Formats: sequence, C-alpha cells, structure tokens
Amino acid sequence: MVKRKIKGGRAAVAPSRSAAGTRATIAGKKTIAAPRGGTNTIAPLQRNGIATTREPVHVLSDRQINDLAQRCREAAIEKKAEQVLSLDIRGRANFADYFVLATGRSIIQVRAIADAVVEASEERFGAPIRTEGYNDGNWILVDYGPVIVHVFTPAAREFYNLERLWAKPTVAQKRKP
Repeated sequence: MVKRKIKGGRAAVAPSRSAAGTRATIAGKKTIAAPRGGTNTIAPLQRNGIATTREPVHVLSDRQINDLAQRCREAAIEKKAEQVLSLDIRGRANFADYFVLATGRSIIQVRAIADAVVEASEERFGAPIRTEGYNDGNWILVDYGPVIVHVFTPAAREFYNLERLWAKPTVAQKRKP
C-alpha cells in the first residue's frame, strides 16, 4: 500500500492489487471491488444519488398509472411527508398524467422521501426514467414518465408553488372581463 498526504494533513491509502481483486483501505475502512475480469456481481445503476438495479419504467396502462401515483403518494406519507398532494394534470399537460407533491422538513428527509418513493414502486413498475436534484436536496424530481413526483423543502415548495400553476382553474379564473 502507498500512503499519500492530502489536504488537512490526513493520509489516504492508495489501493493495492492482489490476486483476489482490487482492495482499498480508506480512513480505516476496507472496501473490496469485484475480482479482475469477473462479472459475477450485479452493480447497481447510479441515477443522481438513487441506486437501482431495475430497468426504467416502460409503457403503462391507465390503471397501472393510477396505481403508480397512489403508491408514490403512500410511500411519501409513510416517510412522514407533509402536504402530500396528487394532481391530475391529464387535461393540462401532454408530458405526464399526475404530479405527486410532497414536502419534507429537511434536506435529509426530502432525500429519504425520494428514496422511499423509488423503493416502493420499482419492484412492480420499474426504476424511474430519471431523477433530478438529489445532490442539492431542496427539490427532488422523480420522473416515471406518466407520474412525476416532486419532493420539496418547505421554502422550495412555497417558492415554486406548483399547486397554483397546475391546479384546476376556479370559475372566477375562467371568466375573462
């Protein structure tokens, strides 16, 4: 093993090669990678902080879309999300059928809610097509195609106010003077 100095005076240990595979010790913890040339392990796909081994969601029926939206909503509620709302946007947008909006009290809770949404729905429906904002954590978007889940911190939810933008217009809003 080769020790190298990094900023802050701490020493990092470079990986050493062995016949069994690649091994590295970093800050007292051992990590073992797959053996050289071996493909026996399935590495999870990394999607902006949310790891999955499932294939992305494909074409869904209307009933499956409703089930997916409901499952995402329930997963957010189980993680104690606040102000969980499901918006039917079928008549107003052609890129999705439902928005599921949820608020977490902190960035850590927002990430936990997004993780729970993915875990709850990936076995039956597949992995999300994409996720955005996981590293920042103020607004995480989990996109399943027909269902898009938005998980916000309270400040981000108030600022973007998606309910106002995508909710059904009231009778007073429909009338034009």
